[in-house]
Amino acid sequence: MAKKKNVKEANVTEEKVKKTKKVEEEIEEVEEELEEEFEDEEELDIDESEEELDEYDEDLDSEDEEEEKEEKKSSKKDKKEDKEDKKEKNTIGKELKKVVWPKLKDVCKYFFAVVIFCIVLALFFEGLDLLMAFVKGLFN
Repeated sequence: MAKKKNVKEANVTEEKVKKTKKVEEEIEEVEEELEEEFEDEEELDIDESEEELDEYDEDLDSEDEEEEKEEKKSSKKDKKEDKEDKKEKNTIGKELKKVVWPKLKDVCKYFFAVVIFCIVLALFFEGLDLLMAFVKGLFN
């Protein structure tokens, strides 16, 4: 149980690191685009670029918040499923205790009965096959 949580947390952390790297790359791309746009001009309008970056950061923050909400919902579902699994295991154990298992003597008796029945059927069908072969030989 604890391992599952640690794995989930590790996965979430990895995803956040990946998103952070993507955001940083996108910020660098935006900065490069802005620099290219304003190369010819003497002064860069830094305020506008900062506002764009702030808007972009706000969008990313809202996406992160939505993902965190989804993760909380999924963790609640996981807890409910775990409780249901425990209840199910308990009921299975109770039902297995109610089962009346056959004794070794009975199992041996049934085993030999099945083996003898299979041998009798095999001999019957082999005899039927020989009879049909004999009848076919008479007509040929």
